[in-house]
Amino acid sequence: MLKNGVFRRLWCTQTLSSVGDEIRNWAILFWVFAEADQAVFYRTALLFAQMLPVFIMAPLAGTWVDRRKPKKVLQATLVIRAAMSFVLAGLIWMEQVPLLLVMLAFTCTVQQFFQPAISKLTVTAVDNEDYGTASSSVKTVDTLISLAGPAIGAFVYQWWGASTSLIVDGFCFIAGSLFILSLKVSPAPLAAPSDSGPATSFWVDVLEGFRYIFASALTKRLFIMLAVMGACTGAINLLNIYFVVKELHLDQNYLAWASTAGGIGMFAGALGLNLLGAKFKNYVRINIWGAAVMTLGLLLLTLSFGSWSMLLSRVIIGIGISLLSITLSTLLMTYVPENLLGRVGSVFEGGPLATNMLSYLFYGWLYVYTGARLIFGISTMLFFMAFLLALSLQSVLSPARRVRAEQQEFISPSQ
Repeated sequence: MLKNGVFRRLWCTQTLSSVGDEIRNWAILFWVFAEADQAVFYRTALLFAQMLPVFIMAPLAGTWVDRRKPKKVLQATLVIRAAMSFVLAGLIWMEQVPLLLVMLAFTCTVQQFFQPAISKLTVTAVDNEDYGTASSSVKTVDTLISLAGPAIGAFVYQWWGASTSLIVDGFCFIAGSLFILSLKVSPAPLAAPSDSGPATSFWVDVLEGFRYIFASALTKRLFIMLAVMGACTGAINLLNIYFVVKELHLDQNYLAWASTAGGIGMFAGALGLNLLGAKFKNYVRINIWGAAVMTLGLLLLTLSFGSWSMLLSRVIIGIGISLLSITLSTLLMTYVPENLLGRVGSVFEGGPLATNMLSYLFYGWLYVYTGARLIFGISTMLFFMAFLLALSLQSVLSPARRVRAEQQEFISPSQ
């Protein structure tokens, strides 16, 4: 895939952006923990500053990208994020924690425009049959960066401090913007139909993304699968510490090992699909495999009574997460019309995060009465239903021509 010059530039931009995000997030986290008063309160505020923009802005950002030239949007997001990194560095130097959180929320808001824009440019740069390979290539590097993120962030923070870390972060975004500056996309016209036809209301376009998801049998089932995955991973993230320490009676160090095992699984799944995706191009079938692997991993986690079975379950779950996330994004790029891809993809990004955070509240309440093992069992049953939903995708997409025809029927009245 990297032989494709346009995709190579997009891939480099995505990589630099991911590295910059990791440096920024860990530098701010380390600094708040070490320096700020009421660290627990501010760490909670830090979480909300990073997550709330996804709820509020993701569908709006996707709609905005659909109505504009994605290259210009992508360039603007990188430049603004670079400038905000320098602003954040100054606020850390002045020890202005509340204002820093406000500016971080603004930075994360601008960040919501990045992924829809780069997804639309990827669709333009890559042939239809290579969408899966492109997605897995990006996912493989992102997983590696996520695994190395704490080490990278800690290294930069310890050597140069929080303010300089954010300056380095800003230069990552500037470097990414330079790759986009000379990007030449073909075909040239990437504008939405609103540029050539009667202009539609922005809010009508926002609702169009939601309406499309629930009107199409394919996207509706994929959205439900992604929401279930968010709820299940929320259970693991929230209750893993209680399960490991209180129910398996293991040392707290196994929490780090469990996270590492999950990261290894995600990397193995992404790398395997990157290498074999070109050979097995039936991404609906790979999606079914991913749901089955995820269900198996959750079942093994539920039945774990020792360290090795728990660690193996996390590897299996990590593989399932990679297979599902890559195939879901590939199916969206393949079957969602280009002029709706930004807003639909943004809603898909916010959906699992919403169920993830709601699961924190629900499972936190339920844990008092049941324990972690039973909640993991509930998650297993939920994902088994998601597996059955994945099986039904074969009938939805057979034949593919009918799906495309239904999509065009849905779009035509709104144009």
